[in-house]
Amino acid sequence: MIFRSIKIFFTIIATTLYLNAQVSVTASVDANNISKSETFSFKIVALNADESPSVDISPFTNNFKVISGPSQQTNIQWVNGSMTSSRSLTWTLLSLQSGKLNIPSLNVRVGNKIYKTNPIGIVVEKGFGRAQVANLFIEAKPDKEQVHLGEQVTITYRLFSQLPLSVEDIEYPKTTGFWKEDLLPARAARFTNTKQINGITYRVATLYKSAMFPTQIGDLKISPMTAICNVEVSQRKRRGVFDDPFFNSMFQETQRKFIESDTLTISVVSYPKEPPIDFTGAVGQFSIDTWLDTLNVAVNEAVSLHVLLKGTGNLNQFKINQIKFPKNMEVFPPTSSFKRDEFRDRITGEQKFEYILIPRQSGSYSINPIALTYFDPDLDQFFTIKSKPLSLVVNPGEAISTAFGNNRREDVNLIANDIRYIKTDSTIKLFSSEGSLPFWVLTSYILSIAFFLFPAVFVRVNNQRINSLDFRINRRALKTALKDIDKESHDPFAHFSYVMYKYFKSKLYLRSDKLDPLILENILKPKLPANLLIKIISLAKTCDANRFSPGSNKKAKDIKIEITKLLKETDKKL
Repeated sequence: MIFRSIKIFFTIIATTLYLNAQVSVTASVDANNISKSETFSFKIVALNADESPSVDISPFTNNFKVISGPSQQTNIQWVNGSMTSSRSLTWTLLSLQSGKLNIPSLNVRVGNKIYKTNPIGIVVEKGFGRAQVANLFIEAKPDKEQVHLGEQVTITYRLFSQLPLSVEDIEYPKTTGFWKEDLLPARAARFTNTKQINGITYRVATLYKSAMFPTQIGDLKISPMTAICNVEVSQRKRRGVFDDPFFNSMFQETQRKFIESDTLTISVVSYPKEPPIDFTGAVGQFSIDTWLDTLNVAVNEAVSLHVLLKGTGNLNQFKINQIKFPKNMEVFPPTSSFKRDEFRDRITGEQKFEYILIPRQSGSYSINPIALTYFDPDLDQFFTIKSKPLSLVVNPGEAISTAFGNNRREDVNLIANDIRYIKTDSTIKLFSSEGSLPFWVLTSYILSIAFFLFPAVFVRVNNQRINSLDFRINRRALKTALKDIDKESHDPFAHFSYVMYKYFKSKLYLRSDKLDPLILENILKPKLPANLLIKIISLAKTCDANRFSPGSNKKAKDIKIEITKLLKETDKKL
């Protein structure tokens, strides 16, 4: 009996050791020879494991891009009465280089044990380049490769294909140093025309078109557009009757292809000579016009000054020069609107500004011409245009005595008698000896007058609030910024940048708070002392840099204190 128990005990131990010995980990790929545009599957399988494997794949991510994964799968099989289980992790990868590449041995943890996978060699053929003939590629085409600062460059991304496909995912290009306007918004692939290249016909779909305006000088990079496509291709092996093209649709398979456009380099050069002092960054061809909605008003009556800026170029990205208005005239901050011509690739349109003016004294006022200096990249020189001067006549308020200036004394006496006949007592009587005026009648009269006047009063007050909205936001800019900067954020440096740029948008009547240090420097340069400007730009660059490499909490607190102090100092200057 004792002998039998010992035998069972050792049998259990031997079985356990046997089963543990059967746990193994392997790595494999579905193809060892691929082209650079093809994706492939990388799988790690743990046999007879009680837990799913875990692995760090960072050792090979320098050579391969992870498109998807890891996806997990568990399989259990019974063969001749014995059970086999497997747990797997699968990734879809894309090669970032061509040539002979290696997926190194990886450490895989299963439970409390570490297993090593086998290294795998991959041969990645260079294949068809995007500039050569291929059955599927993305073309990135700029209309010019060298531009001046602020000059538009239009980039079009088109998909060329010989095969039926569907686009699974698109990653649109990223830029640094450009102000971007979408001409054709990002959209799904629609093949609307065809084009022949070296005698081969392609279906062509325009994926994206963008107008980019450089904000700094130098060679600026535009990252590639990438796409993952599911392409239908015929199976390679078909025999017998099935070689007939009639049966092609029965032997189609879908392959996942990764494609990308070329990286573009745009050379941004400086202007041929030093810009004039009043140059605010306008690049293109422009015209300017001004007018008043009336040329004759009374004291304290509002009049609107309209400024119309039309042309082609970086509209909506620069400011017109400050207008010097006459004294004794109250001026409200302008409202602005921008309308773009949607049917042109070059940014073309008109920008309108409307100023509300209220003269406080009578007399003749003159509004000087508004000057705009711009750089014409086609003619490679600067031009200055001016609007026409405007005149405004402001009449004094009417005096009662002037109504009788040309009348004789007898006429005045007669008028006076008539007035005394109509009203000889200054006391308003609601009740008289002849009868009384009911209270409800009087109330009806008062309510009728109120209802008649209310819409006009409401519209006037509402219009005044709308016209002065930007002005009120400007007045509250510092208070809002100091309140916002105290709010908690998981990314304090990104939050600080947002608060700063939002403050300058409100304070300077800008249309957008999507600024960067260079744009901010160009805007603030004529408005602030050099030492204060350097501090602001330095803080903006620090915040932008730390958005991607955050510092310690102590550093964030110091930056917050410095920004608060700097905004208060700046607000006094602006």
